[in-house]
Amino acid sequence: AGQGTVGMEILRQRPGDDLDAIFLPIGGGGLAAGVAAYVKTLYPDVRIYGVEPRDAACMQAAIAHGGPVRLARVGAFADGAAVREAGHETHRLLAQYLDGIVLVDTDEICAAIQDGFEDTRVLLEPAGALALAGLKRHVAEHGPFARAAVAVLSGANMNFDRLR
Repeated sequence: AGQGTVGMEILRQRPGDDLDAIFLPIGGGGLAAGVAAYVKTLYPDVRIYGVEPRDAACMQAAIAHGGPVRLARVGAFADGAAVREAGHETHRLLAQYLDGIVLVDTDEICAAIQDGFEDTRVLLEPAGALALAGLKRHVAEHGPFARAAVAVLSGANMNFDRLR
């Protein structure tokens, strides 16, 4: 429920009737579940997309299976989202509220980190850049949104040794 306050803040900045979609990073799914439940309750037409690293897609696996499954291995680049098994409650909520899951690879995450830095001078950690990478992929595949889309950039767990 506390994670839902992020959804409340998004709707304060961009009213739901002027918003097409929200892209959320998924590790275990807590942030995405809270935001999705809050926003969908108030504005069911706002599309909610979860974004996972292609090599750590535990929520996509859980939704496809009908419940959490343990992945044999996960990639470590987006370490804040390198989760082997989704939680039962987050799976239940996201299976109900997500409009889709976007999978991104390491190159797309790196491009999102670079875009974030060039546009805002903010250095995003890989897991924190997931939503931006997913938004970029979605727009590349489906075209721009009619109104607005939001990507939630999260985390402050940058390992500067990885930037090499």
